[in-house]
Amino acid sequence: MSKTIVCPKCNSQIIWNGNDAVIECQRCRTKYKMHPQKKAEPVFMPPLGRGQTDYLTVPTDRIMSNKALLKTYIPKGWRYMCNIDNSRFDLISNPFVITITFIAPDNSAKIVFTGESFYKHIDYTPQTAFLQNMLDDRTVSRSPSFFRLKSYMTASEYCDELARTCGLNGLRLLEEKSVDANKKAALQELSNRFLSKGFLEAVPEWAGRTYGGKTPSGGNMKVYTETMSVELMKISTVSSMQMQPVGGMFGMRMMPQMVNQQIQEYFWDTQYEFTLLSGASVFEKSYAELKMIMNTIGYLPGMNQALSEAMSLANSTVMNIAQAQAISLEKQSQIIANTNEYTSNIQHQIIENNAASHDKSASLNSQMINEVNIFTGSSGKVQASTMYDHVYQNVNDPDIYAVQRGDAFELGVDFEELKKTDY
Repeated sequence: MSKTIVCPKCNSQIIWNGNDAVIECQRCRTKYKMHPQKKAEPVFMPPLGRGQTDYLTVPTDRIMSNKALLKTYIPKGWRYMCNIDNSRFDLISNPFVITITFIAPDNSAKIVFTGESFYKHIDYTPQTAFLQNMLDDRTVSRSPSFFRLKSYMTASEYCDELARTCGLNGLRLLEEKSVDANKKAALQELSNRFLSKGFLEAVPEWAGRTYGGKTPSGGNMKVYTETMSVELMKISTVSSMQMQPVGGMFGMRMMPQMVNQQIQEYFWDTQYEFTLLSGASVFEKSYAELKMIMNTIGYLPGMNQALSEAMSLANSTVMNIAQAQAISLEKQSQIIANTNEYTSNIQHQIIENNAASHDKSASLNSQMINEVNIFTGSSGKVQASTMYDHVYQNVNDPDIYAVQRGDAFELGVDFEELKKTDY
């Protein structure tokens, strides 16, 4: 029986007859491996790189799936997934942040790219600390925050933070790369760009660091992280209600008045983030692929269009915040909550789809470290070494398994082939 499958790269429909082991999208010419089984649904594999520069979209988002957002070199045979990082929304300058995950064919290396993220620095007070805790509470389902309250980190400190997210034991710094002439020019261009936007100060930094560490099972791993960030300051006019002396026929008295004040506001922006997690023995080979990605990655006009559409929503949100500044904190909190609910409904599809993508990415990372694949059958999930391509389970005695490298084979009616999954 034929099935209609949506291409995760260009969102086109592909007709699969249920038997072919490989299918090809007629629009973008991307090929996909299929796993025909008599008693199971087909396993849809992630797209594979062709060793050349390709165009990417976010297939899980129904609004942006038809827009080519960026281009990049994709290593041959590597799986790749382009998604939206739903923890980086700020609805002021970055309505969404693109992330791409690349995974080596043998799961020996993983590369993660994250696009530009914008942060606002607010000095610590009991009220801002409470709001920070609210924004960072991932146990509560809510729409993305209006702005990110964060303490400024240097580029090197930011690299350290990225390395710590890899979960290695005994993490230690092995090498710190120096800033070359090309990067110095890029830093100066970055500073000039923000100064032209009205910022009075723009201090850019670049850092690239290599770390060593071990997996929980004792395997030797290396991590390379790189980022370019800029610390920013501008003067803003803020309106607030203050008690002011007012004269009249009954003498001087204090009355609430709207007062405009000019204050210094501090922000910081990370232009990009790269994280490479690799087995120590294949680190140099994986790093060479990372350099190819770095040298080719770039945004396309479709990205500007998508950002423009999302910013129209963000601007209406900012207007609601500005109107709330003249009223009580309780009422302001209610307006922000209502606005959050409104924006959450619009972006619900993006966030819901990406939650599954992040779970799959985390599962792939775990499988890479432990060198196992996960198979699913009628009795649950089974882990098997990555050296095996097929796993079979006895239908009469679930504790009996058979494994096979290379092509699949039929073991008879007493055995059922398990499906390989990503989680």
